[in-house]
Amino acid sequence: MSTQASYFLIFVCVYLIMTWAAYVPFKAGLLYNGTVYCMCIGGYATAYASAKLSLPFGICMLISIIISGLLGFLPALGFSRTKGIVTAVSSMALIFIIQSVVRNIPFLGGARGIAGVKKVDNLVVYAIIITVIIGIFLWRFEKSRFGRAFESIETDQDMARTLGINVKWMTVLGLTLTSVLAGIAGSIYAFQMRIVYPETFGFSMLLNIMTMMFVGGRYTQFGMIISVPILWGLNKWIPSSLAIYAQIIYGVILIIVLMAFPEGLITRNMLKKLKNLFVKKKAIETIAK
Repeated sequence: MSTQASYFLIFVCVYLIMTWAAYVPFKAGLLYNGTVYCMCIGGYATAYASAKLSLPFGICMLISIIISGLLGFLPALGFSRTKGIVTAVSSMALIFIIQSVVRNIPFLGGARGIAGVKKVDNLVVYAIIITVIIGIFLWRFEKSRFGRAFESIETDQDMARTLGINVKWMTVLGLTLTSVLAGIAGSIYAFQMRIVYPETFGFSMLLNIMTMMFVGGRYTQFGMIISVPILWGLNKWIPSSLAIYAQIIYGVILIIVLMAFPEGLITRNMLKKLKNLFVKKKAIETIAK
């Protein structure tokens, strides 16, 4: 596989995991923007463990999961008491806070970041395997009682409480899971780029992720499988003269899609229709036999 193809596939995996990370709290009706904050933590944890401590890929990944999960869990306790625009603005503030923190910590390289992350052979294979595992896990999660609890919370929190659902701890669970997924994405990113620095994990990254999630369809994880490669590819395929306007293009695409298709290109009703069509087809084939 060529270097360019590997680069493309790895970043598709990174953004797909990040959009899924953003999708989890949205499924519970939480306007949470802290995914980039946790990606930064995972990326820096991996970079430090690899470049400074010379630890192997698996250990670095495990460290990023633990640290991003822990530092995502603690704010989640506070966000479990907020909702709506308060959650959205407060979680977005975490992005700028973590940028300022890592920029001013000497052993994390300051504004220059951490370079010298060890090269990982077959990283594209590991990234694809990890992404598939996460996709299957989220699909099974949606079918579980936790996924149904998330849907109840999105519909009506008071109704969810009457059904015996602990809204607070379901919120904490969702945001912690989001943090872990974003930490994994940050770890893969660090191994691919072999350098991390504060400016990477900012508003531009958040805009990319939200565009990919809303365009694909924020109510189903399958829409992002389509939107991520298309939009990331667009970012790479546009002429270099237009590359400086990439964020503007993303913003325009997001606005147009939200106005024309509020639920995104792939909706829950569309998937239900496809599922019913498949079931009917199977039934006809069974009768024909």
